[in-house]
Amino acid sequence: MSLARGRFGIEYNPRRLEPESSGLGWLVVAIALAAFVSLTWTLVKRVRAKRAEVEMVAAAVESTVPVDAEPPSVPSAATTQAFRAFRPLDASLAHRPPKVRNLLMRLEEAERRKDVEMAVTTIETIRALPGSPAADLDDSLARRLGALNIRRLFDLRNAQWVKTVTVGRGDSASRIAAENGSTLASFALLNGGNVDRVVLGRKMYVLNHPRFGLVIHRRTRTADLSLNGKFFKRYDLQGDVNIRDGAYEIPGQQRRLFWTGIGAVFSSDDRTELDQLLPSGAPVLVSEM
Repeated sequence: MSLARGRFGIEYNPRRLEPESSGLGWLVVAIALAAFVSLTWTLVKRVRAKRAEVEMVAAAVESTVPVDAEPPSVPSAATTQAFRAFRPLDASLAHRPPKVRNLLMRLEEAERRKDVEMAVTTIETIRALPGSPAADLDDSLARRLGALNIRRLFDLRNAQWVKTVTVGRGDSASRIAAENGSTLASFALLNGGNVDRVVLGRKMYVLNHPRFGLVIHRRTRTADLSLNGKFFKRYDLQGDVNIRDGAYEIPGQQRRLFWTGIGAVFSSDDRTELDQLLPSGAPVLVSEM
């Protein structure tokens, strides 16, 4: 109620005064609406990001390594095997720790691109992770790494293992190999296979004083070859190793008798490869583990 001027002066007005609208209510509504829209958009973006992550993981799990494309260098049997046998991604990929998952997806990308060095460094990183979170994949990773290392050695002639020499007067293939702590067989493989006659002044490849070592594991029936203190390749043994634990050396001759003597039976291809790589005097350790 209120007082107002009327016909007879100041009169009583029984009607309530209606307050004038200040626009504050509309401002509150607008702010609330903007907050609702912002929250909705944030939730939508999160759902889309999660969906994209799931789709990326699924695509990585279902993808296969292409085998039709040729690598940049001339392929060998080892090269072909290197990019066909390994499938590190499986249905459990999404449940692995994020670091392992990212590294496995990086390895899959290296496989698709046939990037040997990227694949090698990724595998070495996975195998060196503290706590071995990818222990169930370690054997397949080791074998994959071995195939890649053979390619790096003989196809790509990796500079950390191989050097170039110039044939001098009086040089022979056996002399060059021996002077660099290598085998004649590996020297031949690095130079096209035929080194019966070397040409004066010719540039040739040779292993640069490689320090090979072999550890034979009786329990798992495997043998791990190292080069310059790092894992190089894993081999399988056929049958049991019947000799006690101990350290041995590769002889200069009668290699077949040596392997038979320590009870280490390899496939013919693996034994040939080991004889090509291991120079005389290379250490062999037999271990129960």
